[in-house]
Amino acid sequence: MNKVLIFLLIFQLNFLCATEVKEITSKNGVKFWYIKDTDSLLINMIIAFKNAGAAHQPEDKAGLPVFFSSAVFCGTEKYSKSQFTEKCSNLAASISCQADQDNLYFIFSAPKLTYEEAAGLFNKSIISPSFEEKKVKIAQDMEADFLSSLAANPMEVAYYSILPSIIFKSSPYSYGIYGSAENFVKLSINDLKEYKKRFLRIDNSEICISGNLSEKEAASLVDKILFQVEKNTELKDCIEDVVPIITADVKKYYAEGPQASILFVQKAERPLSPKRCAAKIIFKILGEGGVFKGRILSELRTKKGLIYNGSIGVIDLKHASYALGYLQTDNSKIQEAIATLKSIIKNLRKNGITQEELKFARDNMKGKMLVELRTSGKLCNFYMWRKLNGLGTNALEEIMSEVDNVTLSEVNSLAKEMLNENKMTFIVVSGERE
Repeated sequence: MNKVLIFLLIFQLNFLCATEVKEITSKNGVKFWYIKDTDSLLINMIIAFKNAGAAHQPEDKAGLPVFFSSAVFCGTEKYSKSQFTEKCSNLAASISCQADQDNLYFIFSAPKLTYEEAAGLFNKSIISPSFEEKKVKIAQDMEADFLSSLAANPMEVAYYSILPSIIFKSSPYSYGIYGSAENFVKLSINDLKEYKKRFLRIDNSEICISGNLSEKEAASLVDKILFQVEKNTELKDCIEDVVPIITADVKKYYAEGPQASILFVQKAERPLSPKRCAAKIIFKILGEGGVFKGRILSELRTKKGLIYNGSIGVIDLKHASYALGYLQTDNSKIQEAIATLKSIIKNLRKNGITQEELKFARDNMKGKMLVELRTSGKLCNFYMWRKLNGLGTNALEEIMSEVDNVTLSEVNSLAKEMLNENKMTFIVVSGERE
């Protein structure tokens, strides 16, 4: 690595590790994490309403959180959808919502010059969405079309709908984030209103703020956005920890076309596991994030020309973690690509990685972290995920220390324990008929 880049890397990492993250309590008693960033021109905020995701709904209403996330901006009691969108645009503010199996998230960003007025809009989207019937129906139809379009979105549909039902089975995580298409189209505006009433509660939230605000200004912003949001009804988490079911099965689904999308699953370590860093090193060497020096791309694409793209990464749910990989290839190369992938996994399991690869993985992980944390918004996102995963305000320092201290023997020992080329669940979406 270039010496100048190494110097800049060390300098930036030292700066980030010195970044102070505090837990603050607002005037109205709301606790949140605060990251001061004097260089930022934007104020960023994420609110996660916990235990409000798909897995916390009845099976026939599993898609309600993601439906809510698209319907909540179909106007408020004060503004129509177009008026709300126009006001956000005029203030250069961004307010969005998304859902997963565990939680519902609101994401807010606005310039410091306009953030207080934008915060009023954010508050209205939480406390008084109008759920205008025609607009809501359009949002519902768009999501339903996505669910039914395996050919157009093979990777997404396989990940969001097919995979969870295979590796989680009896767990509520098996619903995915949409549930079935048949049940999704039956969801109603009354369902949306009941969902808001039950899950959008202050005591049921986790909050992170970053930007060039004082602690007093940050606390005031929290209270303004959560003004009139109900409290004192924290929801219990009734989902048990679950180990994903990983078998040697290959599940095949037909979607017309010459190309194939392949998902595959391996074991992983949970966020608080002492082996977590060693596991991340293993997946980095395999090709986490599409690393070109990773074995998936270097072997399957560069050397053998079997795939267009491929990667692997860890998926963390509150009660489960697993490694999810993907390959994109031609229908005619599916079997060879899978066989070669298995040989790569086998080689890594038996022979481990080298000291040179360990150094590469460490440098790459630190470099990626620089990219992740180069803006105030990404800092906010980084700390929110660590907060939800049970880490403390010193999460960055702990992660960096683990990366520096993990040993080659720890990585290679875990590779033998965690990887299994004969126990990999595959989902193949292709134009290849049986």
